[in-house]
Amino acid sequence: EEEMYNNAEGSPAFQEFMDAIGDKVALKGFDSFRGGLDNKNDTTGAYSLYTRFNNCQIMFHVSTLLPFSENDKQQVVRKRHIGNDIVTVIFQEPSSAPFTPAH
Repeated sequence: EEEMYNNAEGSPAFQEFMDAIGDKVALKGFDSFRGGLDNKNDTTGAYSLYTRFNNCQIMFHVSTLLPFSENDKQQVVRKRHIGNDIVTVIFQEPSSAPFTPAH
């Protein structure tokens, strides 16, 4: 869990994946569904990933786009959003060992 929340930035493969599932949007002033993210003061990051699918608006809580704090090993701000999501998408680098939730 710590490894997942403590990624400060994504790889080129991760960026390619994000480009495929949504559009990077500036949160400040964003006036569509924001998934609980701050659209006034950037307290939840300056950008997020957003898309529409079958008349549904989807705002992704992307760990690398949420604020990162070197002093917070648990990354509470990130966990507050991602940890409360109903669906969590786990991106694995092409060379990674298979993800198993038990570990």
